Amino acid sequence: MFGSALLFLFVSQLVTGVCLAVYYVPSPQTAHVTLAYIIKDVAGGAFLRSLHSYGSSAMVVVLVLHFLQTFLYGSYKGKRELLWIAGGVLSLLILGMTFTGFLLRWDLRAYFAGSVGTNIAGDVPLVGNWLLRMLRGGEVMGALTLSRFYVLHVFLLPGAIITFVAVHVFLFRKAGAAGPMREDPVQPRLPTEPFYPYQVIIDMGFVLVVMGIIGMLAYFVPVTLGPVADPANSIYLPRPEWYYLPFFQWLKFWDGAKTVVGVVIIPAILIILVFLLPFLDRGRERRPWKRPIPVGSVLIVLIGLIGLGVQSRLDDSRDPTTASKIAQQDLEEAKFLRAPFEPLAPLLASAAAPAALTGPALHGQSLFQSHNCSSCHGVGGTGGFGPALTHISAKFSPAQLAALIKTPNAAMKARGMTPLSVSAADLTALVTYVNSLGTVSAVSTTAVAPTGSPPGPVGVTASAPADTSSAPPAATAPPVTTPASAAVGRPANSQTQRGEALFAARGCTACHGIGGVGTTTGPALMAFSKSVTPAALTTLLEHPNRKMQSGGMPATNMSAADMSALVAYLQHLGGPVAATSIAAAPGAKPTTTSPGGQVEAAVPPSDSITGGVGVIASPRSMSVLELRGRSVFAAHSCATCHGANGIRGTWAAPALANTGKNFPPALLTTLLQHPTARMRQGGMPPVALSADELNALVAYVAFISASKPASTPTPR
Repeated sequence: MFGSALLFLFVSQLVTGVCLAVYYVPSPQTAHVTLAYIIKDVAGGAFLRSLHSYGSSAMVVVLVLHFLQTFLYGSYKGKRELLWIAGGVLSLLILGMTFTGFLLRWDLRAYFAGSVGTNIAGDVPLVGNWLLRMLRGGEVMGALTLSRFYVLHVFLLPGAIITFVAVHVFLFRKAGAAGPMREDPVQPRLPTEPFYPYQVIIDMGFVLVVMGIIGMLAYFVPVTLGPVADPANSIYLPRPEWYYLPFFQWLKFWDGAKTVVGVVIIPAILIILVFLLPFLDRGRERRPWKRPIPVGSVLIVLIGLIGLGVQSRLDDSRDPTTASKIAQQDLEEAKFLRAPFEPLAPLLASAAAPAALTGPALHGQSLFQSHNCSSCHGVGGTGGFGPALTHISAKFSPAQLAALIKTPNAAMKARGMTPLSVSAADLTALVTYVNSLGTVSAVSTTAVAPTGSPPGPVGVTASAPADTSSAPPAATAPPVTTPASAAVGRPANSQTQRGEALFAARGCTACHGIGGVGTTTGPALMAFSKSVTPAALTTLLEHPNRKMQSGGMPATNMSAADMSALVAYLQHLGGPVAATSIAAAPGAKPTTTSPGGQVEAAVPPSDSITGGVGVIASPRSMSVLELRGRSVFAAHSCATCHGANGIRGTWAAPALANTGKNFPPALLTTLLQHPTARMRQGGMPPVALSADELNALVAYVAFISASKPASTPTPR
């Protein structure tokens, strides 16, 4: 009955798939919005789409049951080799259908899971790059990828399945039913039974049960759809469908040169052994307890797959940061599903006439980047963990928007929005930029001009250079501080400046933080020059290893000149004073050490200390101990939760500006080594440092408490 149920489920998938295809348009601009239209506006659309989605999962479940029954009963014996091989091909085609269909959602989850999945094809020896380009239609996921997956899912794979179903049924009718496991596979003794009516009734009853379960799930638990795919959103944690979780977990165990062994060779060997099973097990014995070797081997593989899937779920639930992000992503999907349908017309209208940023809007864009707003709202305000800002001007006036930025409401605070303390002029510039997002083509942001020309600001396309005729003179214009250069504390040449612009344009700051200080998603990049050569770093950027891919790192595809600039910038971050993150503004004096052991850092004339997005006004120079504590703070990614320099804090953890005042050094040391239950619940791990490093870190926290927040200084 499992084989009959598989055939019926396939027919059900064909019928529901045709109904969905009536509305679906396979392109990056229309795929997601047409699917949202099906779910939100078409009568019964959500139910129909859920039937199709749950049907694919049901096919995988019934396929496994059919395989296990056939294997345990020894039904592949007795001149049924071709029948078994045809069934194996059908199994691979069904898995291909589930994989190609998942990408057609074109939401964040589907995009990044598809990116990780297609990267596996690139690991195949000799033909890996060719396979990857064939699947994607190029180096990156885009319109050709979606088009090719649509053709595979709608035409090629269904056609192949129909062909092999016909072959499978023909071979089954020719070989005959295997019968119970006590029957001889070569010379059966029992008489055959007619298919009608007994077997027909059993098959119909089982199919009704399966379709009833699928129908109830589709009605009471409709399948979700997340926000539209955004390749620039590098903070998203991709997770595949449940039946691919074991392989997703398996990928984490292989890295570097061993990847080919774990990802290609071992799975290929297992698949070949399954196909060769009728030729390897030639005996007539069909009872499973009389076949310990093949049955034991299959049970080991089956238990291993289940264990890997469970381990993947446990890893996500045990890591507070990962669990929080996945929960937030699920909330975003649920929120998108509840929101009313937004047609495509406004998006096309805004993208049709992109405008160049000038004057205050250009300065507001730099503030949007420097305050790491893109981490939540996406590059160009296109949306991420936070809502999209591309049409917010239609909802709020400039005065209302300014008030919300300075004093977020309860709903905004609950989502992690913190008050922004900037000057009145900066606030006006930021509001101007956010309002301009309704007319700027934020979706197709290009941060750098073509190779050979100076880098342009993020959000201005290379084909539409910014009009600077109305911008204020250079002497009075608000400075656009390059946070990473400030963090490095040494002069940056044009190559590193261009690399910094690329770093921001590609959305790297959303994962690795401004200036590469690290976040909860990506590690700090300041020590790359000490451990990774430029050639090795280039290779990692172009071909991320398995650990990087599982964390959401996509392959970086750019010209050789751009890649050289990006690598130069990353190497620049690991300079000799990168760990201190002291900004040297124009006119600042060089770093010197006083006879008393005080380090007079290269600070701006306003005597402020900057790094990343955190700025504090220093009442004195940092001592050697405090300076070392700051490097410990940066090296151990404390800025991930407490913000750059520990000054502003983030949605995950508070600022440390008053910690030194409220806790004496001894108590603070104890809290760092043994966090309270509330701190552990927020994701704070015990700090494992040497006594000297711990003393330095405590001294730095005390130094922060003795300072006060300040705005970024304007060079004189």
